[in-house]
Amino acid sequence: MFFFLIFFVGLYFGACFYIYTRMRCAMPLANTGWGIAVRILYIVLCASFFAGFALQRNHLVLSQPFVTTGNWMLAATLYLFLIFLVIDIARGINALTFKAEWLTFRYKPGDAKAELFATVGGIVCALILIIGYFNAHNPTRREITLHTNKNIERPFKFVLISDVHLGQVNGDKFFNTLANRINAEDADFVVIAGDFFDGNPTPVLYSHADSILHTINTRYGIFAVNGNHEWIGDVYTADEFMKKNCVTVLRDSTAQLPLGVTIIGREDRSAGPYPAGKRVGRKPFETIVKNIDHSNYLINVDHQPYHLEEAEQAGIDLQLSGHTHHGQLWPLNFITSDIYECSFGQHRRTNTDYYVSSGYGTWGPPIRTTCRPEMVVINVER
Repeated sequence: MFFFLIFFVGLYFGACFYIYTRMRCAMPLANTGWGIAVRILYIVLCASFFAGFALQRNHLVLSQPFVTTGNWMLAATLYLFLIFLVIDIARGINALTFKAEWLTFRYKPGDAKAELFATVGGIVCALILIIGYFNAHNPTRREITLHTNKNIERPFKFVLISDVHLGQVNGDKFFNTLANRINAEDADFVVIAGDFFDGNPTPVLYSHADSILHTINTRYGIFAVNGNHEWIGDVYTADEFMKKNCVTVLRDSTAQLPLGVTIIGREDRSAGPYPAGKRVGRKPFETIVKNIDHSNYLINVDHQPYHLEEAEQAGIDLQLSGHTHHGQLWPLNFITSDIYECSFGQHRRTNTDYYVSSGYGTWGPPIRTTCRPEMVVINVER
């Protein structure tokens, strides 16, 4: 984790510097007061994500503007980097081949063509962010129907949500809208497939999320598992909050429903192998399912969709996951599609069905440019 953080910080600030070398020609000249102010502002914006992260735990109000600007800056950095990279590749090809005058320039103050490209790049980036913001705030309702030969008591319906990332970016209004949508389904139960919290649980503790959770009506309750962001924050505080508000948190444990359904909840991979020093750890899957009744319809909830063969080999009927966001920001979806056997949507192995949700919320930027957020309604019938 430490080495990944160092790599991420280095990569991010390297991208920020690269963007600066391209955008400076469209900024006021360095020897003016405005020029100095703009450059200082750019440094603050680049550092705001890390400042917000550092301040969040003990200085919640002070951290809010840094969190907001820092998250937007993450997305802006990605797309400005890609835009200027494409322009530079085109300039390089042009220099070797066509040598077109309109594409022959250097990024320096006073070069009119460089200023034009920098300005257009900024406008294109802004349009991408606006469209992505609209996309992220218009979740879709996805409904699927699965069939089983198991002796379930009756057909049932439940709601799957994952990656809500409740916190300073996604707050009470966001969560209240989700609760109303869940209630409109008249579901038998709700499954939260991890990352309900955005990390540090403090913003949620000071919100109205507890009262909103109590407004969600189901016949058999709400069942949740931990995701990596619960472990990044404070998994024990997060679990205590959920349990106090009538959510059953499954940590390598099971819940039996009268419908002839067994829900298995895996501890997140972030917990490490079992045992792991003083940490709870993650038990081997075969240990958890050893004594369960396989005549029931078995639903396994595992936040990160790794090793799908485990559920198949254990005779699980349906596995539910999240975590991937399907990349959230294009072109990161190509990376998640390469890492995971199933990065998003329905999948099947022999007699086991899988669903990997793109998530309802967002991590970092409140922006989605790969697919819309979703609430998944799942019907199971014979």
